[in-house]
Amino acid sequence: MLVGRPDQPATGGSPSSRRPLRWALLAAAGLALGLMLWGALREATPVGSFVTVTAVGCSGRAHASGFAVADDLVVTAAHPVAGRRRVAVTDTAGRSRNGFVVALDPALDVAAVRVPGLGADPVSLAAGDDAALAPAGGRGVVAAMSDAGVLTRKPVEVIRRVRTNIEDVYRTARVSRRGLELSFDGGYGDSGAAVLNGDGTVVGMVFATSRFREEVGYAVRAVEVRGLLSQVAELPRRTACP
Repeated sequence: MLVGRPDQPATGGSPSSRRPLRWALLAAAGLALGLMLWGALREATPVGSFVTVTAVGCSGRAHASGFAVADDLVVTAAHPVAGRRRVAVTDTAGRSRNGFVVALDPALDVAAVRVPGLGADPVSLAAGDDAALAPAGGRGVVAAMSDAGVLTRKPVEVIRRVRTNIEDVYRTARVSRRGLELSFDGGYGDSGAAVLNGDGTVVGMVFATSRFREEVGYAVRAVEVRGLLSQVAELPRRTACP
């Protein structure tokens, strides 16, 4: 009598049954490695000088542009961040970090936001107020940021240097700002954007566009921004909503 034996061992499964498991493990390992490399690549991507500022509170969400004046300090317009409980800063690589307002001047419509760990490349901010830095007819760019952190360099021409008489961000007082009247294609989110001259020096910060004239906007001059930065330790961190 012939005694039969099984064709395959009772344990371990067939080679064909083990193959899908092996491929699944290899795929999982590949995915984990890919995610690790992608994370390292994103962290290695330079932050740059320009950021998106998103603020939540005051019954809404506001988005503005901003620019770094130190590796962890960003300048933006005051009216989008005034009184809002949360401020996030997104760089051009899509990384977002929490920040907090360390100075806000409602008369100038300029604010400074501290962003721990940002590691940004600071801009070259004009040191004086020489008319030659931004003369009438001078050309440059406005560094505008979308709410997703995408940088658009908008061509700009200086129409004239002005002293604007305008309401403060709370609309409670008339104030005067040393400014620039600009010709550029402005839009929502451009408040806080840096105005760079042909040499790449930041000569102003956009705070508004005209309601009555197409493609006309206004910026405070760099000298006003420097005035706020000199008072970072003195001006209030928290303010009311506009």
